[in-house]
Amino acid sequence: MAPRKLLLGVALMALSVLLSIATLGVWLGNLEANPTAAWLVFTLGFALSAAAAIVGIWNIMAFFRDKEE
Repeated sequence: MAPRKLLLGVALMALSVLLSIATLGVWLGNLEANPTAAWLVFTLGFALSAAAAIVGIWNIMAFFRDKEE
């Protein structure tokens, strides 16, 4: 079970980075044409990115905490 937490944590961190890059791309692409939608994408994209990063770090920390016990 413990290696699964590490893999999940690393995968979520990678997803967070990719989601951040995609969010910036979509945000910059829509900023001139539709600023309201662009800022909505920016807000939602980075909220999801932050959530994925937090859960990823939590899983990585849980892996090392379980390893110490």
